[in-house]
Amino acid sequence: MATSENNTTSAGNVTNNFEIPGTILKQSVPVIVILVISYFVVFLLCVVGNSLVCFVVAKIPRMRTVTNYFILNLAASDILVAIFCMPFTLVDNIIIGWPFGNVMCKLTAAVQVVSVLASVFTLVAIAVDRYYAIVYPTTHTFTGKVTLYVTAGVWMLSILLMIPQVLLIRENAWVENGQVILTLCQETSAFWRKIYTTLLFICCFIIPLTVIMYLYARIGLAVWFKPTPGGDKATEEAKAVSLQRKLKVIKMLLTVVVLFALSWLPIHVITMINDYGSLLPDQQDILWIYVYPACHWLIYFNSAINPIIYGFFNQNFRAAFRTLMMMKGLNVSAFQSRMVSQGTVIRRSTRKRPLKSAVKAGNEVPPAAV
Repeated sequence: MATSENNTTSAGNVTNNFEIPGTILKQSVPVIVILVISYFVVFLLCVVGNSLVCFVVAKIPRMRTVTNYFILNLAASDILVAIFCMPFTLVDNIIIGWPFGNVMCKLTAAVQVVSVLASVFTLVAIAVDRYYAIVYPTTHTFTGKVTLYVTAGVWMLSILLMIPQVLLIRENAWVENGQVILTLCQETSAFWRKIYTTLLFICCFIIPLTVIMYLYARIGLAVWFKPTPGGDKATEEAKAVSLQRKLKVIKMLLTVVVLFALSWLPIHVITMINDYGSLLPDQQDILWIYVYPACHWLIYFNSAINPIIYGFFNQNFRAAFRTLMMMKGLNVSAFQSRMVSQGTVIRRSTRKRPLKSAVKAGNEVPPAAV
């Protein structure tokens, strides 16, 4: 979260003739161009991809399943990440200083923390939902009411964890001879900043990653050891198809875990190093000018690829997206009829009958939904 950083990069290696009062330019023009382009591409992918997910789930009744509601919540939180995190983080990575005032300092910090945490916690909720749907398909089901409670809990927990940030952060002005030299949006206490960043590291990375890894490991084992339809009488071709489906699911599980870890680990590591390490000024310059922008970009890249992982890799979403691109001039009713005629309607059968019977009916375990 850009506005929560203790941006104390030394001014020796930056330019102090930037046009915005109270700020210092810390990047060269070529680096600024690279940052703007890379952040804009991720911003565009994030907004467009997640907006498509929201549109499909909101407009097509058949797509309104428990899992898809969680994916809808994930898309909504990722859109908030794009709107309220990416632009301010980009500015923060280009200049030293905060030109937006104290109110925006607190407001953007609050929205950034809430949106990021909601995105992470929704990933955990999706993992829990998939775990029960696949490992315990007949004895455990997520009803609409439970889904609503879980979604509300995700946002309430995110807001609760945001409160310390709002209390700690404010705009500080450095004044010399009655003139404002630099304004920063930063925490007022180094000690409590360390406590808070440690709390976020545990709640936003360690616990979610541990839960996701455990649940997806259980799902992977359940899928791998599931008997092939037909048992010993199954043909070699049927066994090969079953094996390919299992491998596809397991690869998707590994992809989700690895991408989450690679996207979030760097920012947490360098934040902990910055708070607890004894860095020299030159080391701080490298950290703030080059490392932090790359780590922030990885976080936002994760929000941009979430609709691909949880949407486009799902055959029902993929078919819906394709139809959506070709539905110029068609109304929603025609879109629904086309979905039904293509046999791409989301089935809730995985919640009501065992995985074995679902496979017999021709329903492949949806790797994107895990």
